[in-house]
Amino acid sequence: MKKTLILTTTLFASALILSGCGETNKIKAEDLTHHRFVLIKANGQDVPVDNEAEIEFGENMNVIGKMCNRFVAKVTLENEKIKAPNVGMTKMICNDNQLDKLDGIITKLITEGATVSLNKGQLTLKNQENELIYQLKDLM
Repeated sequence: MKKTLILTTTLFASALILSGCGETNKIKAEDLTHHRFVLIKANGQDVPVDNEAEIEFGENMNVIGKMCNRFVAKVTLENEKIKAPNVGMTKMICNDNQLDKLDGIITKLITEGATVSLNKGQLTLKNQENELIYQLKDLM
């Protein structure tokens, strides 16, 4: 009787693992590609949507976006982390202190690497120092 119970439990656990019931959903490039997100929070502070701070993921993980300045990068996504060797950015003078700081934050997150999560239409990019939360806002 004990052997049957142990065998049944082992088979059930194996079936759960093989079917993926115990797995977490890892973010993939397909989850981000062709989506546009608008920044709503930066390090716990609300960011007005009318600031138009955004990020968009294109083909081959090409990223374009805007804080105060526009930026572009080709990121890699590995182990739920995005990273790029460099970020191209325009160099306009910014009259908004919050957006001016965000130019530096997004550059640092992308070049040094940021953990990425996507939950119910909210994209989070973060490292040990910064956290940016975006809301899905696909173009119509």
